[in-house]
Amino acid sequence: MFVTESLNRIAEIIEQGVFSAKLKKKLTQKIVNLEATLLRAKVLRELAKMKVNYIVQSKIENEQSSLAYLFAPFILGNLNQTSIYHSPATVPLLNLLNRYYQAEEKTHLKIDDVLQALNIYLDLHDTDLDDVEFFYYALLNALCRADVTQIFLITHLKLDTQKITEIEKFFKIKIYCISTNLLDKIKDSAELNMRQLLCKNKDQSYIELCEKFSKLNAQLLSANGSYSQEQATQLVEDMFYAEHVYEKLSVYGEYMQTCLQHGVSSYPVTFLA
Repeated sequence: MFVTESLNRIAEIIEQGVFSAKLKKKLTQKIVNLEATLLRAKVLRELAKMKVNYIVQSKIENEQSSLAYLFAPFILGNLNQTSIYHSPATVPLLNLLNRYYQAEEKTHLKIDDVLQALNIYLDLHDTDLDDVEFFYYALLNALCRADVTQIFLITHLKLDTQKITEIEKFFKIKIYCISTNLLDKIKDSAELNMRQLLCKNKDQSYIELCEKFSKLNAQLLSANGSYSQEQATQLVEDMFYAEHVYEKLSVYGEYMQTCLQHGVSSYPVTFLA
């Protein structure tokens, strides 16, 4: 697919996964010259002023515990880290986010405008690609951004860690893989009580769910060695109980809903704590 040999390693990251004709067409429609864009981002990465985390998460089906990672950008936001979260707009995601804004509605917002205002952007992709196609599409989008310094790959797909290491070295970027278990279930997302999950008062079932979500998200915080798994888990759990995640999500929802209602490309944030 690419002239540059090192770039062809990207298409080998998923074991037994290939670039489909559909994926190539979609990439062509979005990015005029993909190879040039990737190489330009590689050169400019060290000069970028903003440092961005890019979270790629495979499709979340209903009742899967991997829904926990939806809160990752809000957790990282509380640590003053800028993050883009990219995942298919499945029913479980929309069940939660539609409580805060019309997440299924398409916006004309520029990602960089939202990041500058909130340090968080949720890129909810149409569910028109299969798991392999979406994974590659999102990964390439991440690599095309010169400001992305860390990529988190959250997926059940089997990945070739050697190829990922080669990509890391070539692009001078850190890539962390977090494996998900499709059989690890929680309650239906439509039944989740967000006040109990994200606020102080919890019954026993939400105490356990919060602990589970904290352990899962702690993997992102401990990945680069800044925290131990135990420290990261405690930190994330404290954020859930102190309502810090709730506050970040509420502000994000208010911002996005305001933009949707007024049809504006950006909205000045004056209500951030």
